[in-house]
Amino acid sequence: MSLIKRVISCGLAIVMAAGLMNGCGQTFKDEDIITLRWVTPENGPATDLDIVLAEANEYTKNKIGVTINLDFTDSQNLNRIMESGEYYDMIFSSDWLNRYDPNAAAGKFYDITDMIQSETPDLYNKIGEYWEAATVGGHIYGVPTLKDMGTEMMFRFNKDYYIDEKGMEIPEEMDFSDVERYLEIYKADFPDKYPLGITKTGPAGFTNFLERVIGTIIFIPYEGEVEAIPFWNSEKLMYRYRLMHKWFKAGYIDPNVVDIESENDLPKDVPVRFGVAWRGYLGYSNPDDWGFNVAISFFDGPYISRKTEQGALIAINSECDEAHVRAALKYIELLNTDRKLRDMLAYGIEGTHFRYIENGTVLQLKNGLDNYNPGLYNTGSVVNASVVSASERVLADPDLWEKVFEGYKTNGIFGKTEGFVYDQTETVEIVDTIMDIFDKYSTMLRTGAADPDVIVPEIREEMEAAGINELLDDINSQLKTHLESIEK
Repeated sequence: MSLIKRVISCGLAIVMAAGLMNGCGQTFKDEDIITLRWVTPENGPATDLDIVLAEANEYTKNKIGVTINLDFTDSQNLNRIMESGEYYDMIFSSDWLNRYDPNAAAGKFYDITDMIQSETPDLYNKIGEYWEAATVGGHIYGVPTLKDMGTEMMFRFNKDYYIDEKGMEIPEEMDFSDVERYLEIYKADFPDKYPLGITKTGPAGFTNFLERVIGTIIFIPYEGEVEAIPFWNSEKLMYRYRLMHKWFKAGYIDPNVVDIESENDLPKDVPVRFGVAWRGYLGYSNPDDWGFNVAISFFDGPYISRKTEQGALIAINSECDEAHVRAALKYIELLNTDRKLRDMLAYGIEGTHFRYIENGTVLQLKNGLDNYNPGLYNTGSVVNASVVSASERVLADPDLWEKVFEGYKTNGIFGKTEGFVYDQTETVEIVDTIMDIFDKYSTMLRTGAADPDVIVPEIREEMEAAGINELLDDINSQLKTHLESIEK
C-alpha cells in the first residue's frame, strides 16, 4: 500500500474508530470500513479464495466494520516483505518462520500489551496463560494461535492386521522399544516385506524430546539439567539409534531406505509408521487413505516449550496507526470467539467446500479439498474451528481441543529454556563445519543403516577437531546469561 493511500486510509479509520469499539448494533458505512492486509504462509490450495473472502468480508464488515485482504504467500516472499518494509497490517510469525522473538525485540511488531485488555477483553481471556509465549521484555507484540501447543510422537499401526487378524492389543501409549514385537510378528508372516515405514530423513519426531539448538546435533534436554549437549551425550537418543540399527539388520526397514524421499514412496501396505500430532488427531485415520483402519499409540510427549508454543502467532505491524491496530485486534478476537468466521477462513463456504455433520464436526467436500483447503494454523485460531472428521465412518470428537489442552495440564513435559535462541554470529564457521560433517552421516544414522557405535565416534572425532567443544562452551555461556536475565 502506498504512503498516500495509507494516510487516506488512516484518516477514514480515525473517523470510525469509536464506532468500531461500540460493539453489536453498530451500522458501518462502506466509507468507514477498514480493510487490513494479512500476510500468511500458503499451506494448501486456495483457488477459491476470492469467493470465500467475499462472503467472509461481508460477514465481518457488518459485524465489526473490518474486512481483510488475505495474502497467502511462500516463506521466501514473507521474509522479503519483512526485510523490505513493505506495508502489511497483520503477518504470520513463529519460532520457525519470520521468527517472533527477534522481530518483537527489534520493534518490528506493535506493542499491544495495554490495548488487548482495554479493547479486546474476550481475546485477552481466551488466550489466557499462553500470552507468556508472546511476551518479550515484559511486553506483548503478537497473538498466539491456540493450536497444538506441544509435540507428541506416535506409532501408526494397521489395525486390521494387528488387532482384528492377530488379536494383539495396541495400547494408547507404549515405549519406543515396545514396537519391536509388532515388527517381528509381521516379518514372520511376510518375510519379503519391511514392516517399519520410514524415509531417508528417519522417523518423524524422533528427536522431539530434546530442544534443538544446532539442528539435530546439539540439544537441551527437556528433563534434567538445563544444559546444551552434543547428541552423543543423550543416552535416550543413542539407545534409539541402536534400536533403529538393530531393526535395520533384522529386515524390518527397507534396505533401500536412504533412497526413499517421502512417505508417498512407501508401499501402501506398510503396517507401522511414525507420526507427529496430538491426541484425537484423525489425519492418519481415514482407511481410504491407507487401505486399512489405523490404530495409534503414543510413545513421546507432550513436550511443551516456548518454541512449541510459538508454532504460530499473528503480529501487527509497528507502523500501523492505532485505529488499524484496534481493527486488527477486533478481527483476531472474532477469529478466536466466532466459529462461523473461523470455519469460513479454514474450510470455505458451507455447502460448497464443506458441510457440517450430525455430531457438529466438519466434513470437507472434494471441491473444498481441491480448491479451498489453506490449512488451520496459518488462518487463525485452531481451537475455535470446528474439528474435521476423516469421513462419515471415522468421526472426530467435537470436543477434541478441550481434551488436548487438559492433557497439557496433566501430562505436559515443559522445557526450561524460556525461549533461548543461540546467537551464532561469532561461531558461524564452526556451526557450518559441524553441520557439514553431520550431513555426511545423518541419513545412515537416522535410518539405522549404519551402526551408531561405529560411526558416532567418527563423527565425534571430526566435530571435536572442528571446534564443537568451543561451540558448546559459547552456547552454554549464552544460555546461562539468558536464564539469568529471565530471573531478573
